[in-house]
Amino acid sequence: MIDCAGDFYNLSTVFQTENFVRARFWLSARGDLGTAGKVRSVALSAKIFAAQRLTETPSLSDQVRNILLESLTSGHLRPGGRINEAELARVLGISRNPIREAVSGLAQRGFLVSAPRRGHFMRRFSPRDVNDVFSFRICVESFAIRQALPLMTQDDHKGMRNIVDRMIAAAQAGRLTDLRLQDIALHRRICELSRNRQTLHAHEGIDTEVQMLIASVDLAHETPIEAALAHMPIVEAIATGDVAGSIDAMEHHLKTTWARVLKVYDEAGLGDDRTSHRSAGSAKSSDFLRHTSDALPG
Repeated sequence: MIDCAGDFYNLSTVFQTENFVRARFWLSARGDLGTAGKVRSVALSAKIFAAQRLTETPSLSDQVRNILLESLTSGHLRPGGRINEAELARVLGISRNPIREAVSGLAQRGFLVSAPRRGHFMRRFSPRDVNDVFSFRICVESFAIRQALPLMTQDDHKGMRNIVDRMIAAAQAGRLTDLRLQDIALHRRICELSRNRQTLHAHEGIDTEVQMLIASVDLAHETPIEAALAHMPIVEAIATGDVAGSIDAMEHHLKTTWARVLKVYDEAGLGDDRTSHRSAGSAKSSDFLRHTSDALPG
């Protein structure tokens, strides 16, 4: 009996790269080199393993969408920045079809805009967009606090405090990406604790736009540690059980960020529609491609 344990381990490692195209080529190569019985055993193990992974592994287009969303919300792609599909396909080592699918989906959600014969660009926000997004976010998160507070347990309060502690630790260590992710997690957690699916859905609907707005401007008025500590009054107010005080703390936090974004937009003219797509996005296009070059596993 042929022992296929070593080959199955190698095959599993390849499948875990989440790139099934490369895995299939690997399997074909092993089949050409091995004996018939060994090939059948490896192929059967691979088939079972792949079936399990199919439900867990995102498609290539989903992976590309996540890469683009990360670029949109982290500042690697600037407002008006162009999505170069051909270059992105080359950098990621995949065909253009999953990239087109991902780009089309983001355009349908309003995160990208299409220009005839020029391609897709990151959406540019106007001051009115800024006002619409932040005013609606205040409504959603204030409502979430009103619903969540009567339902929260001591573990819930402890969990929120832990998120802020992680934000502070990330800020002190200069881990800005972790700081941003914990910021997102805190606001999302408040909406989850409301136990209202529509509240969470509304929050998810605008959260990407909020992150795009914040990433598109340089909030130089606030250091990372100040950004982390700004969330402490919210958690402390919620811990008291005071609904009105908690909503006031949240509104103060969001209105402060809102005012800073508007100020930067006014000073930099980022909301001026007369600025061309090309001039707005060219400065960061190389940074965007460098950021995505290692994004796909495998």
